Amino acid sequence: MNKNKQYIMTEEDLVHGVLTGKQFDTVIMDDIEPINTYNEWCQTFDLDRIISASYENNSDTYVEECLNKWNMPSEYYDINIQEWLMERCSSAQQRDRVYKELIEYDKRGMIIVLKFLLYLANICEQHNIVLGVGRGSSVASYCLYLLGIHRIDSIKYELDIKEFLK
Repeated sequence: MNKNKQYIMTEEDLVHGVLTGKQFDTVIMDDIEPINTYNEWCQTFDLDRIISASYENNSDTYVEECLNKWNMPSEYYDINIQEWLMERCSSAQQRDRVYKELIEYDKRGMIIVLKFLLYLANICEQHNIVLGVGRGSSVASYCLYLLGIHRIDSIKYELDIKEFLK
């Protein structure tokens, strides 16, 4: 990348960069080609197969391969996400909610997703990229709130995690 040139970057470009290991400084990009590349890359995964395999707890090598493709530093793979989230709780109600949500994430094989989202949130913060207030059912997850993925306190607004994990 030409360091003398300024680029305009969309959030999709950032996600693409994080997923592919692309290194960049603060960049801004007006070219949509990276977004198209990211979308094409996403289509290489058979999400239905991954989801059904995680529910069936089988040892599908394709699924194992896909789940091991997360492009993030090893310290994020190694992080104890339960401990990280619990450290951010200040009440028994918050700890109870995190514990219940983690059970649901674990049932679905999604603990690695929480680790990746922590990495993504940290990258966005480092590059002064705002993730947004929150959209859709994801705001029902208190864990995602603690990770900084959205800014809606699902405990305060009594949102049920089952709305997100249907």
